[in-house]
Amino acid sequence: MKTRHIGNNWVPLLGLSLLFLVAGAISMVAERGNGADARFFVVGSLLVGAVSAVWLWRNPSWFIEPRNHYLYLLGGTLLGIVLSALIPFLHGAGPWLVLGAGIGVYGYFERLRLLMTVGGAVAFTAVLTMLIHADVWGGAMHLATTAVLAFAANKLYVLRHGKRREAQDSEPDFIGVFEEFDPEEALRP
Repeated sequence: MKTRHIGNNWVPLLGLSLLFLVAGAISMVAERGNGADARFFVVGSLLVGAVSAVWLWRNPSWFIEPRNHYLYLLGGTLLGIVLSALIPFLHGAGPWLVLGAGIGVYGYFERLRLLMTVGGAVAFTAVLTMLIHADVWGGAMHLATTAVLAFAANKLYVLRHGKRREAQDSEPDFIGVFEEFDPEEALRP
């Protein structure tokens, strides 16, 4: 039986976090941290999207809205990523902006403010990367986006699976030593 839970979205967010981490490394090495590599974003987004689709097929989310809404979002995001990668004055951050908008709209569909906030933060860092062209700035924005996505993935994981409890180191003989128990009480009528 498949359990629908909003916390199942932690794997797609973790995949996007890794995408931005690798994209930041590519940006720092190839472009001195100016902007982003649009080609990597297109290919990486397709890979993360495929892995996320398989994950969400096996571990579905709530999917509150009608199915057509999600399909339109998927198609619009895919088209936006591909087309915005071709626009040169966006400095390669067009797909980044589209991914942020897609996360925000998906959060709206799922009625989860965390995803809407994360989508807004991703889109905002994309706009900053587009507008400010200084050395290392794009890499710093990649790291900030990676941190936001990883934080959200952790929150969704904890929402789904709960917090880990520490194991108590105690001897079995020790348990119950401090309980107040009168042995005579059990014999009284």
